[in-house]
Amino acid sequence: MKNDNLKFRNLRLQEFLVLAILFLLPFYFIRIRFEWVSLNLVEILILILFAIWIFKKNKKYLVLNTQYLIPMLLILFGVTFSIIVNKNYYVGLGILKGWFLLPMIFAVIFYDNLKKNEKLLSWSFWAIFGGGTLVAIEGAYYWLSGFMTYDGRLRIFFDSPNQLAMYLAVVFLVGFLRFTPNNLLKLSPKESLQALSLVLVTASLYLTKSYGAWLAIAPALAATFWLKYRKIWQKKYLVVIVIIFIITISAAGYGKFEDIKNLGKRSSLTSREMIWKSAALMLKDNPLFGIGPGNFQNKYLEYQKCFPPYLEWAVPQPHNLYLAFWLEAGLAGLIGFLWLLAIFFRDNKNTRGNNPKAGLICLATILYFLLHGLIDTTYWRNDMAIVFWVVIAINLHLSEKEKLFKEI
Repeated sequence: MKNDNLKFRNLRLQEFLVLAILFLLPFYFIRIRFEWVSLNLVEILILILFAIWIFKKNKKYLVLNTQYLIPMLLILFGVTFSIIVNKNYYVGLGILKGWFLLPMIFAVIFYDNLKKNEKLLSWSFWAIFGGGTLVAIEGAYYWLSGFMTYDGRLRIFFDSPNQLAMYLAVVFLVGFLRFTPNNLLKLSPKESLQALSLVLVTASLYLTKSYGAWLAIAPALAATFWLKYRKIWQKKYLVVIVIIFIITISAAGYGKFEDIKNLGKRSSLTSREMIWKSAALMLKDNPLFGIGPGNFQNKYLEYQKCFPPYLEWAVPQPHNLYLAFWLEAGLAGLIGFLWLLAIFFRDNKNTRGNNPKAGLICLATILYFLLHGLIDTTYWRNDMAIVFWVVIAINLHLSEKEKLFKEI
């Protein structure tokens, strides 16, 4: 009995740390340095969680029992060899740690705890939505205080409005698909709080003026509803998609769409076109191992001699998810990433039974990653990397539950 109580207390501690990590995702900028080693708040919590988990875990680890192992190893192999070949050890190893290894470890522990306590899934959505609501409240304060970027966009403590938009887009999807009340005319106090939180998140996302985020959210939701509910399509879903497209146009402003029309002139889209051409030339010169993680800025400046003067000079990433994986994780990393996605979409078909809302959130989130990833690097950050692997873990858990349910 004493051992059972000890096991229960440790399990509860693991769950608390899991939820704390998901809630505190946007605060990864809080860092602690130990000489040459730098760890942020989220990474420290993951390491503490890992120490507790591995102390209680048997030698047979759960990840070895899944079909995700090979693509995960391919990604890690690709990043590691890209670091070695390009000799960018300090920055590269930091990226390997913070954007790949620790997020994967967290996803494995999260998956393990999901199998032990099904309630953790719902709590996890609450933690993500709660953390996003806290950021949105801060966004409201920044807006009311006039603390905006020079071009009137909301950034808060993120490096750019686009980075804030990426995080809030995921929170919006979770809130919209999980916590939207069924009847807006009869709201309980709890539902009223959820609705208010979603409004705050939507407002802050709107104030980022990231048309890329909204242009990804709308088709992600449209595709999700079509794939999941095409047999029982409801008009209200179509209305929602139309509203989101209207918000997109409003948030982006006329100038953004003028950029598309005036592609040959100076614009953000033209700047991205130059970045993509430079990235393509890098791939031509380094097709197998890429240029190394965290090395794009240096290579981008190095390749300036091959092009007319750049419109944008500070470019840490190639503004494309797929180019980023190939350039910074090598061909092996890109193959592993695409393989992982293929398994995800195959498994997502089996998430409609026991918890359809959770499966819906997984599908919409990954579609958002891929669609916004056409013009930005949606994965290559601490918070977004963890979200990505958490979604993979949830999808696997739901798929396995559905298979077990069908067998019974």
